Parts: sequence; structure tokens; C-alpha cells
Amino acid sequence: MKSILVIAISSLSLSGFSFTTGPTAEAKQITSVKTAAPVQGMFGYLRTHRQGKGISVNWSITSTAGVSGFIVQRSYDNDFFEGIKDVQCNASLKFSWKDENVFPGYIYYRIVCIMNDGTSYISTVDVVRIVQHG
Repeated sequence: MKSILVIAISSLSLSGFSFTTGPTAEAKQITSVKTAAPVQGMFGYLRTHRQGKGISVNWSITSTAGVSGFIVQRSYDNDFFEGIKDVQCNASLKFSWKDENVFPGYIYYRIVCIMNDGTSYISTVDVVRIVQHG
């Protein structure tokens, strides 16, 4: 049985998958950036912080012209993000949402801005670390 597991892990490693125990120093440096990429220019900021037993996710956009809505995405490894909340665009340039369903560890967030024509813009990533629920 052990040899099958070793072969499976070896084949995953050879096909581009990797196994890590937590965020690297490089990942921490990347996630400390709070502004969107200059090419996109859609986002003003993305800020996350612990609020009670959840995470408060706050962001702003530079214009509501052509914006249909947003998808809040979460990841526990900074590689694979899942959409956890759809937020409709209104006349405001600032938005917020509270993620009540989080587990201890590093939690990465980003926002996908969906335009009326079907295109999308992705914000930078912001990270929160929860040591334990208190």
C-alpha cells in the first residue's frame, strides 16, 4: 500500500503538482500588496480583517460604469480560489461583505468584477491569518 501512495505522489509531483505546508515568504510578500494591477485600474483597494469570528472583506472600484456585479473568492492555499458570494453592483463605489464561515489558518481573498459585456477584472489578493477562534 505504501508503494502505491509513493507512486501516486511521485506522479503528481512530476505532473506539476506540489505539496506545501503553508505560505512561503514569497507568498506573504505578494499578498501584502493592497492595490490592483495598474493595467486593470478597476479597483481602488481590497482590505480584509478579522471581525469577531469572521472576516470583513471591503473593496472599492473606480467607476460603476458597465459593472454588473462582483464575486468574492476565497482560498486557503493562494492557488485555488472558490466563489463564495455574489454581490450586485449599485451606485456606490465601496462594497463590503462578512465571511462568517472561516477556519483557522491563512485565508486569501480576491474580488472578481463582472462587466455587463461578460469581461471580468480580478483584484489583487489580500490575506488574513486566524490563529484560533476566540
